[in-house]
Amino acid sequence: MRGILADNDISGQFQVLPYRLESDEWRGLWQDLNLSLFTFEAIGLPRTVSDAVLWHVCQQQGILLLTGNRNKHAPDSLEATIERSNSPTSLPVFTIADPEQVLQSSAYAARIVTRLLEYLIDIDNYR
Repeated sequence: MRGILADNDISGQFQVLPYRLESDEWRGLWQDLNLSLFTFEAIGLPRTVSDAVLWHVCQQQGILLLTGNRNKHAPDSLEATIERSNSPTSLPVFTIADPEQVLQSSAYAARIVTRLLEYLIDIDNYR
């Protein structure tokens, strides 16, 4: 796994992560994981890309997708894509239950980062 990318629906919330990951509390672990935080532009995708294409590119490039929305409103939605294409070797998609709380509550943002790091440490058990 090379890193993490935030879906469009949580791009603002995603900006909180680097500050938390580089804090004194988590810096050592984050550096040991040796992961990057990616943008759409960095992986060569427009922000208007379909969820299906985004999921497949993330899988191909070893990038964990972080989202706040896994609806199944269309055949190329994220949830429909996961149901159709997921395999035992696929990287999981992590969904933030309450994305607005990331921006409103420091304690909630801290819990998100803690859980994310726990998953990243043991990522093979979540495939």
